[in-house]
Amino acid sequence: MRAIRHYFLTRALREKLLLLAFLAVGVLWWLSAFGGHAGTFLRDARTTTARLATQELWIRNRPAIEAAAKKTAERLDPAKTLNGNQLVTTVDQLAKDSGLRNGVGLTPTTQKSGQFAIHTAEYNITNAGWDQLRAFYDALQQRSPYISIERFILSSGTNPAVLTLNLKIVSVEIAP
Repeated sequence: MRAIRHYFLTRALREKLLLLAFLAVGVLWWLSAFGGHAGTFLRDARTTTARLATQELWIRNRPAIEAAAKKTAERLDPAKTLNGNQLVTTVDQLAKDSGLRNGVGLTPTTQKSGQFAIHTAEYNITNAGWDQLRAFYDALQQRSPYISIERFILSSGTNPAVLTLNLKIVSVEIAP
C-alpha cells in the first residue's frame, strides 16, 4: 500500500487526475454491474415470495378445494364424461349434425389432476355459414359441463358470408 501511495504522490497533477478518472470509471462500472445483479436478485426474490405465498394459499385451502372437487364429481355422471378421443369424435359428430362438413379436430392433450382428467383439443371449421355455426354452438352448449369452450375465434375472409371458426374445447373425465 505504501508503494502505491508513493507512486501516486510522485506523479504530475495531470497524471494524478487521469488515474483518479480511471479509478472513478472503474468504480462506476463496478457499481453499475452490482446494481444490475442486485436488481435481478431482488426481482427473483419478489417473484419467489409471491409464488410461495400462492402455494401456501393453495395448501391452506386444500380441504375446501378437495371437498369442492368431490362435490362436483358427485354431480357429474361418469357415463357422460368423455376421454380425449371421444371429445374430438363427439364434437366432429355435432358439427356434421349441424351441417358443417369442413371440421378438423386435432389430437387432444390430457392433464390429470386428482380424480379428474382434463382433455383439451383444437377444433377448426372453415367455409361455414352463420346458421350452421349457430346450430353447432347451441349443440355444444347442450353438452355442458361435459364439453366446454375455452377459446372461441370467429373470423371471415374476403366473403363475409363464409366464416371460419377456431375452437379450443375441453372435456372433463372422471379418472377411473
